[in-house]
Amino acid sequence: MSGTQYSLKKNRQYVPDLVSLQQLGELNYRRMNRLIRGEEEMDTWQFAVHTSGDQESRLRLTLGKESRFTSEIALEFGPQTDKKLLFKTTLSMTVRLYHDVGIAEITDGHRQYRGVYPYPNDAMLHRDEKFRLNQQLADLLELCLKHGHRLNATSIFQFA
Repeated sequence: MSGTQYSLKKNRQYVPDLVSLQQLGELNYRRMNRLIRGEEEMDTWQFAVHTSGDQESRLRLTLGKESRFTSEIALEFGPQTDKKLLFKTTLSMTVRLYHDVGIAEITDGHRQYRGVYPYPNDAMLHRDEKFRLNQQLADLLELCLKHGHRLNATSIFQFA
């Protein structure tokens, strides 16, 4: 009987949790707005993020295409170091803000991620790739809000 239960679980299709995905998008929209609050007229925002072990990373948000209801922001995050490493240490993503509904989500600049991917697949994407990427965005924005300092021309730094 346990073999039957296993095969039923194995063949079950993944169903995305749309409520959780929408809540995550709403929270990411709020986090993004908290980071740029007071500097809305700018088109680039930079933050230094201090973490344990005296390591410093930089987060850069750059405004891209804008329309009445949407804005695209290029996000780059990586260590502040002069050393050349053998592997890529930066993270880049495009975030689309939907102002009419107050949601932010990760896109790759020209398409949105699907809610479900077959598994396994050639691109090695997780079944819930869209949720995982948006959760990564949430973690990164929270890190900056808690430990980041705004870098701009008017002052050396200020709390994010």
